[in-house]
Amino acid sequence: MRNKFETATSENSPSQFINKMVGVLDSTSSFFGKSVALFVIPMMYALVHEVIARYFFNAPTIWAGDIALILYGIYFMVASPYCLKTGMHIRTDFLYSKWSVKARGRIDFFTYLFLYFPAHILFLQVGWKFFYKSFLQNESIISSPWMPIIWPMKLAIPVSLFLMLLQGISETIKSFYAWRHGQFYWENGDHHLDEPDNPCEN
Repeated sequence: MRNKFETATSENSPSQFINKMVGVLDSTSSFFGKSVALFVIPMMYALVHEVIARYFFNAPTIWAGDIALILYGIYFMVASPYCLKTGMHIRTDFLYSKWSVKARGRIDFFTYLFLYFPAHILFLQVGWKFFYKSFLQNESIISSPWMPIIWPMKLAIPVSLFLMLLQGISETIKSFYAWRHGQFYWENGDHHLDEPDNPCEN
């Protein structure tokens, strides 16, 4: 397995503080992403139970669809920071992959700084109000005969956005170092290339 610092040189490698910060932020995203992945088990159970009950015993449930919907919503949102960490979100690879490491780092850095953070801070404010109103009203799914409460799924909105901001800090740091030194120092599991830039490039 490749050492995560093998592309860094001793004179320009990140400081211990920066390395620890990135490690903590990445570990936080990994923890939440892998934890909510367990929601797939009860979600699959609910769906299989519904299929068997409906088609084999002619006894459809009123809860299975709602449970699957709520669990999937939480899973989808809270796992998003882990997807960002591992580079699984969509990007225009046919252009991005042709750029140098420094160019990719520079574009990523300014994208995070001027687009990513302002948008996510705004969404976090809106998402918190969206959840809090639902919580105060003890809102339920009125389109369902079971009418389960919905605020737990809506809580996942501000939680996921807060975690996305944390992971965004990590990705901004990684992008800055890639831009300045032409190297990626941290294992992302993404499609960033680790080769250094052409030494003749400015």
